Amino acid sequence: MTWLEALPLTGIALAILAALLVAATVGYRGHLWLLHRSGETESESHDHLLSAVLGLLALLLGFTFSLALNRYEARRDLVVQEANAIGTTWLRAQLLEPPNSAAMSNLLRAYLDTRLAWSEADATEDQQAQMAALQQKLWAVTGQVMRSDPNPQLSRAVMDAMNQSFDLAEARAAARLAHVPDRVLSVLLLYAVLSAAMLGYTSAAKGKPQRIATASVVVLLTLALVMILDIDRPRSGAIQVSQQPLVELKQSWR
Repeated sequence: MTWLEALPLTGIALAILAALLVAATVGYRGHLWLLHRSGETESESHDHLLSAVLGLLALLLGFTFSLALNRYEARRDLVVQEANAIGTTWLRAQLLEPPNSAAMSNLLRAYLDTRLAWSEADATEDQQAQMAALQQKLWAVTGQVMRSDPNPQLSRAVMDAMNQSFDLAEARAAARLAHVPDRVLSVLLLYAVLSAAMLGYTSAAKGKPQRIATASVVVLLTLALVMILDIDRPRSGAIQVSQQPLVELKQSWR
């Protein structure tokens, strides 16, 4: 968990909005102070500098958004892959001899319930222990199938599907821990604050505050930053990966 994920998203949004508004006000007041000190009432426009700063900010936002979205897509693809792997294991298990088939089917039902519980909330130590125990039982049954089933090709196919299911569970756990690097987010937030200060500085070139325009840009920038942080929260964000493939798999077993 990153230090940003430990904080509530609403509080972060308000803090970013306040920081940008303060930066814009400081930039505006600072420019007025410079004009007053020089005895001038107006200064030359710095619109070209503002365009360059905002252009670079847009580039940084796009780059960071792409990083967060790629991680989101990876987590979503892994859900589909795990559902397919568990479903394949289930179908192959139905072809086994009755004792082995029933034992593996019951364990797979319990395992799928555990995976759904893990996917929909933070994994507790009890859930982790339960999932590890179910994996050990499934692997033990798979070993028994390998030794007793008369069809070695079928038992090997069941083992391969089971192994893939376990590998994908580990891959999903690793993907849940993958975030946009903290340094990237920190630099982006710092640059956004400096851009807001430049915005306020430029709006004071003619001695008239552009409150509506400045506030609009600040709010839009805050929304963009909060969306990036939300996508980068695989457990607590509002934008979550759908677990529908696993839910539909469970429904199909009924």
